[in-house]
Amino acid sequence: MFAIKRLFLLLLIVFAAYCFWPRTSSMTGFDPERMSELQIAIWKGAEDKQKPSLVIPLFKEYAGQYNLPPISALKIAFDTARALRLFHSSPDAADQEKALLPLQVVFLTLKSNTKAGFDSTAAARIELTTWILRADHAKRAQLTTAWAESVALLYGHSADECLPAAKKFSIASKLAEEGKWDEAQSSVLEAWKAIKSLSPPEK
Repeated sequence: MFAIKRLFLLLLIVFAAYCFWPRTSSMTGFDPERMSELQIAIWKGAEDKQKPSLVIPLFKEYAGQYNLPPISALKIAFDTARALRLFHSSPDAADQEKALLPLQVVFLTLKSNTKAGFDSTAAARIELTTWILRADHAKRAQLTTAWAESVALLYGHSADECLPAAKKFSIASKLAEEGKWDEAQSSVLEAWKAIKSLSPPEK
């Protein structure tokens, strides 16, 4: 019995160390290929409106690609999933605005962990704008512009520099709507490669 208690205590210490040990989180340390896989999984989960299918890839993105502490990664994975479910279950534009509050929490947490220099409120607003434009098939050109502004804000570059990545994201979004998931992932991969090549400075 004493040996079991010691083992349990050791496992508890290891788990606590895993969850709370300081990490060097970064917006730029991601692997483009892995990010493309996770983004497609998130898009599919958002379409299915299933919370578990959203939280798992979101957690893997925040914890594995941005290297956030597991507790923080799990929290904003749930916050992002909540924002997506609020958005996709909203009957009109006014209700879609309800997704903004959890999105603001997401970007505030991401900023505080990565020490990035973006404005978290502005980042949440432009993210919601991309969601709205993705849902409106008639505004594809506006979507590309919004995506360029979003990437520029998060990674500290001009919208013009981020336009190639934004175009790839926009193409991927259209392919995903058509159910061409493999082609969509290829386009998303090119987008993340373009972002990675910018090599933005960390603040």
